[in-house]
Amino acid sequence: MSVRVALLDDDDRFRGRLSRRLSYYDEIEVVAEANGVDAFFNVLAKLPEPPDVALLDVELPRGSGMEAAARLASEYPDVGALMLTVFEDPQKIFEAIRAGASGYLLKDAEAEDIVEAVLEVRAGGAPLSRGVARRILTLVKEAPAPRTDDDPPPPDLSPREIELLQQIVLGHTEAAIAERLGISPHTVRTHVKNIYKKLQVHSRAAAVRVTLERGLLDT
Repeated sequence: MSVRVALLDDDDRFRGRLSRRLSYYDEIEVVAEANGVDAFFNVLAKLPEPPDVALLDVELPRGSGMEAAARLASEYPDVGALMLTVFEDPQKIFEAIRAGASGYLLKDAEAEDIVEAVLEVRAGGAPLSRGVARRILTLVKEAPAPRTDDDPPPPDLSPREIELLQQIVLGHTEAAIAERLGISPHTVRTHVKNIYKKLQVHSRAAAVRVTLERGLLDT
């Protein structure tokens, strides 16, 4: 069964070109397109069923992709939000993740990379382009989140869990994490399950959001 995709981008030429490129892949079915946030949600409301993944432009003349991601998280929690943008600004990346985005790619990504990212989001992953991943780490290490007296105590993560959490923030799949750390995929899944429990989250996107908001990788 193909993954149902909705596109939000104010650049009609780019959106049309992206729709045509995605149509060549049997795994993808573009079911909705819009050039503004309100129009996007009006289109979604008319669909017989919601899309699986939404590709959202960050910068729009009216509203933003972050606003759309936040509304999706509230109104369509099962729809994965994948940001497509020309920006690698760490603050925009942080805002997108806080808004509920599941992944963050640059617009110049190859079609096959976008398709792979869509499939990964559908499977519960959190894809990031290589350049964006580097900037995520920069954001985490150089711009730690300020702590307040109201913050909960930091979770008691083991050194191995911290290592796994960094890989999750970078958007690597379980298979890639297993290969990078020289452990089995089953061991990765066990660690991830424990990390989610300690962070009190149920998804990769939520784990990344909590990690950045609470500065859990600050060293």
